[in-house]
Amino acid sequence: MKPIERTLTLLKQMFKDEPRFIMGRYGRNGWATCSFNKPLTSQEIESCLPEDNFSLPKDYKHFLTLHDGCGLFRTESDLILELFPLKEMLEMSEEHHSEDGLLSEGNFWIIGQIDEDWILIDKNQCTDAEGSFKKPYITVVHPSDGLDMAVPLNLNFECFLERAIIAQGDYFWEWSEDLEMTVIYDDTLTYEEVDEILYLEDKK
Repeated sequence: MKPIERTLTLLKQMFKDEPRFIMGRYGRNGWATCSFNKPLTSQEIESCLPEDNFSLPKDYKHFLTLHDGCGLFRTESDLILELFPLKEMLEMSEEHHSEDGLLSEGNFWIIGQIDEDWILIDKNQCTDAEGSFKKPYITVVHPSDGLDMAVPLNLNFECFLERAIIAQGDYFWEWSEDLEMTVIYDDTLTYEEVDEILYLEDKK
């Protein structure tokens, strides 16, 4: 079993019977479900792709043969992580590569959305389907920002998906930036004292 299959299999086992309660940063929480679209065949994938110098990465294509998109960690108010169906992905990417579109200055596929950020594949890293599997081609950007604000994650799709699932759709690439905001508590503090510290921190 390939790593991406193992990750998805374990996720399905966790959510197969009923919603599960998830927690995120800043108090975000809720009962969540996951849904998975039907797979595509390799022939269906190839028939959808334009004839150019770019190839879908091997690990992303393998995902499409398992599921043509999915919706992960859907709560009553949010769909936290969505991977678009292939046709929708191609249409959306083409739309935003128009002359005045967000991606007009670069070559990207918009393969999904994690919370408010788009998940992009850098097509310039994907001129060879086999070799691109090991290249760091995943980038994220907020739709209201320009490409100068895009964040390359130094990950391929397989690694990105695994980390995003472990993080339950949270912005895991920002976790190290939160260290300076972390409050270090003394072992002798009571819950009431911790609450007071948090209250004072919020007042600053």
